[in-house]
Amino acid sequence: LHYPLRRQRQMCIRDRLLTIKETAEALKISVSTLYRWIHQRKIEYVKIGSRVLFTDEMLNDYIKKNTVTTKQT
Repeated sequence: LHYPLRRQRQMCIRDRLLTIKETAEALKISVSTLYRWIHQRKIEYVKIGSRVLFTDEMLNDYIKKNTVTTKQT
């Protein structure tokens, strides 16, 4: 199927936005923990209307910022 360019662009953006449930599953945490992190502003998110969404980039940034590296001896 071929969609007009605008339709493809909309599908790509929507496909890259993750819901609360999808994000919690991706991070292997509970939904309530994710809501707590949102409330505490520990993790970035996108707010569209009443929906809270996340991008892959936001999750990757969060993981990088919270990665503990080994000690160099």
